[in-house]
Amino acid sequence: MIRYQSSTPALVGSPPSCRTALVSRLADDMREMAFAGQNVSPETLAQRGWSQPAVKRLSAAAIAQARRQSVRRQS
Repeated sequence: MIRYQSSTPALVGSPPSCRTALVSRLADDMREMAFAGQNVSPETLAQRGWSQPAVKRLSAAAIAQARRQSVRRQS
């Protein structure tokens, strides 16, 4: 007997939103600049291709994510 599968497979999780991806990229750029000893400011981020409105809109979430990723755990 032939059984047909549904045309749309069940998704385990939804893909990240565009905003989430941008926040992650901005946080990575901030961390990279900070570990290289560079000053992280809207002006220096603009030199890396980030627009002022994007930095203003995404910076709070990106700063929090960058700090979470940069914390070292001491045992």
